[in-house]
Amino acid sequence: MKLYALPFCLCVVSLATTAQTDRVTSMIDVNQSFVLNGSVPSQAQSQVDRGAVDPSMRLPYILLRMKPSPAQQVQLEKLLNEQQDSDSPNYHRWLTPESYADRFGLSRADMKRIGNWLRSHGFTVVNAARGRDWIAVSGSVALAENTFHTQIHRYSVDGESHFANATEISIPKALQGIVAGVRGLDDFRWKPAGLNRIMASRPILPAILHPHYSVGPSGPNFLAPDDFATIYDLTSLYNSGIDGTGMKLVVVGQVSVVMADIQAFRSGVNLPAKNPVVTIVPGTTPGNNPGDLLESDLDLEWSGAVARNATVLFVTSEDVFESAIYAIDNDLAPIISMSYGGCERKNGGFIAANEPTMQKANAEGITFLASSGDSGPASCDPPGGSGAGQGLAVSYPASSPEVTGVGGTEFSGDVNNIAQYWDSSNGPNGGSAISYIPETSWNDTVERGTIAATGGGKSSCHASPCAGGFPKPTWQTGTGVPNDSVRDVPDISFSGSPDHDGYIICSTGSCNGGLLNGNFEVVGGTSASTPVFAGILALLNQQLGNQQPTGLGNVNPRLYRLAQTPANNVFHDVATGDNIVPCIQGSANCPASPPFQYGFSTTAGFDLVTGLGSIDVGNLLSSWNTGKIGTTSALNASPSTIGLGSTQPLTLKATVSPDSGGGTPNGSVTFFLNGTIPLGSMALSSGSASLNYNPKSLKAGQNSFTVSYGGNANYINSQSTAETVTVQDFTLSLSSNPTTVTIASPGSSGKTTLTVTPQFNYADAVSFTCTGLPSEATCSANDVTPNGGAVMSTLTITTTAPSAALHSPFQGRALFYAVFAPGLLGLAWLPFAKRARSRNFRLLALMICMVGITLWLPACGGGGGAPATPSNPGTPAGTMTVTVTATGNGGAPVHSAQLTLTVK
Repeated sequence: MKLYALPFCLCVVSLATTAQTDRVTSMIDVNQSFVLNGSVPSQAQSQVDRGAVDPSMRLPYILLRMKPSPAQQVQLEKLLNEQQDSDSPNYHRWLTPESYADRFGLSRADMKRIGNWLRSHGFTVVNAARGRDWIAVSGSVALAENTFHTQIHRYSVDGESHFANATEISIPKALQGIVAGVRGLDDFRWKPAGLNRIMASRPILPAILHPHYSVGPSGPNFLAPDDFATIYDLTSLYNSGIDGTGMKLVVVGQVSVVMADIQAFRSGVNLPAKNPVVTIVPGTTPGNNPGDLLESDLDLEWSGAVARNATVLFVTSEDVFESAIYAIDNDLAPIISMSYGGCERKNGGFIAANEPTMQKANAEGITFLASSGDSGPASCDPPGGSGAGQGLAVSYPASSPEVTGVGGTEFSGDVNNIAQYWDSSNGPNGGSAISYIPETSWNDTVERGTIAATGGGKSSCHASPCAGGFPKPTWQTGTGVPNDSVRDVPDISFSGSPDHDGYIICSTGSCNGGLLNGNFEVVGGTSASTPVFAGILALLNQQLGNQQPTGLGNVNPRLYRLAQTPANNVFHDVATGDNIVPCIQGSANCPASPPFQYGFSTTAGFDLVTGLGSIDVGNLLSSWNTGKIGTTSALNASPSTIGLGSTQPLTLKATVSPDSGGGTPNGSVTFFLNGTIPLGSMALSSGSASLNYNPKSLKAGQNSFTVSYGGNANYINSQSTAETVTVQDFTLSLSSNPTTVTIASPGSSGKTTLTVTPQFNYADAVSFTCTGLPSEATCSANDVTPNGGAVMSTLTITTTAPSAALHSPFQGRALFYAVFAPGLLGLAWLPFAKRARSRNFRLLALMICMVGITLWLPACGGGGGAPATPSNPGTPAGTMTVTVTATGNGGAPVHSAQLTLTVK
């Protein structure tokens, strides 16, 4: 996030919300539970059960996935519609993970309760969602079995050893309607979409300077990035600077990649050096399956080959869906490409738990792409088999209404006239295609003798929220779209055949001999067509000025609208071919009589084989805003000058005006700091919107603010020029000698010189204070105002001398007066004694009087004895550190320096 910890008041970021209600209203007790139906993996069959696993085995990443409440779900679906409704103030007003959490996640208290419950059972919390819709823990098998009331067994499937829960998972009743599913109790991973590899390290010709990737009528052709650019009309975009610069996209996987392969591919076809940014989901360990590695190499190399200067993020873990969940929760990029899928019909429980995540992605402005599969209309059957036996089915997540499903085509126009479409030699980057090549549907089943065709068909999942199939989205309309009331797949297609013509890639060191020397692998399938469309969308985002992380969300509504205007030539309508595959006699959907096969054929417009067809990318970008009025966005920041650390709010006011006509644009605008940091979105009112921003954490110097208008059905999006706010500052220094102030004795003073040096034209008054002074000491310095240069002020530290006062002679002399009083009386009585018998008494009285006088004299201040106690002891002697603080006018900036004060 990514992760998004933004320096601004979040109250201006989120859409209006109401306080969240705690949904965990009773004690979480595992002894009172309910069953999560559909939680046993379909592969965990009794006939391949090999018994219980070791109870001490560690399960490193158990993911509890939450779902919105029914009321939240209604509001979420309403928001998703509004975000695609150009007349709504929420049009393209995307959520952050935190604003999603506040509207559709659990309350903070509920997240804490669930986390504490899991900890109390011995689990370790590994990760928790920013969107407050999942929590990941680790623990032993025994712990998981006891907590979730299940048994975890070992299974042998297709020669591989796996583990999985053998019985349905149970969840405490207190969490019913909250926990949608639990992942991590099995290791059955989703497979790449039937990636088809046809060769490894196969040189085309003997070692010559530039071997031909297309060798003319007698041999095969292979797709290099420049070929793809020529065929699908990207070259003019690259020439105009649309190459993905500043954009991001995510590829999700479940394997560790070797960066040297990606580097070899890019250098081999002369792409700019740009490594993918790898993020491993915390708490997980990516796998090492060769098929996953080949898949991820393809995805990373070709998404980056299309968006040549974009930043490609590879998010990986032990499970591709864990990778996707993490990328969505941290809103890492506005595009996510997944070349994995599974049988929709067999994964109802998983789909029910996963759909809120797909909706969350769209709500954050993320476009999610998934391959439609390589098993033709039989996505429950793996590609490569001789016949389908599990009936008609489509692949999920391509079938999700929140996802763009990508199918495959095959070049057909060059079959009998290769020279018309391919040059006999390669360009410096390996390209040799001359122009667009007409396409048919990808179906190599007959040639290969095994199932190898583009996935497509009708949604038919059996569990909520898609029981009977996902309902047909309102946007899926147009020529050729079946009137079948269910979601149809795919949406669009690109070249997918590995045989005619496959994509060159580098994997597992295949290019070590040099890609231009013919050392590469050739692959295909919808695993290839999906990442190239991800790269195309990155180019679209750049052309539209959609700054990261602002994106397009679900692009399907716009694609289907564009298809209803054929004159814009956005789509290459694929009207020949099919995805028909052989089926096993007697199996579901297989005809009772020959030919034993099923599938769908292409038609004009949309079809269940290639969707809307492939895309002319240049026309897509130029037509995205066809018929709309251009706009100009402007931004004003007030005040334009502040002090560093100031808490005085900045008012950012955006205005959007039409370039022609007298209308007023509506929709929303997003404010950005320094071009990339989103500060929040606001709805336009009468063509303007304002945001109050706390500038406390801005850096000294020039800070730029921009605003981006998302556009709507009538107006084109636009972005303002940068508005600069200068954050002024100064430095504070003490005179180099002395930095230690020495005062000879209390009552004296010491001085040093303070120097204030302005930065970024700082010109306000600066005042000074001291802390750390000893008692009975003060400091003083005159305020200064820099005026284009450094100014000085003398700092004086004044101390206080001790002082004393006379005490009353009667104070503290009780013993003296006890003795003196009788002596004084005796002395006064002495002259009056007359009789001899009184002489002894007179002598005693005289002695007492003399002692009293002796004690009296020091009490009066004469002679020796202890000195009088001071009434003010003055500044104590010693050495201490004093901090001098300089504060600008209005309380900012604030700087300090230290000196050593010694009082002798």
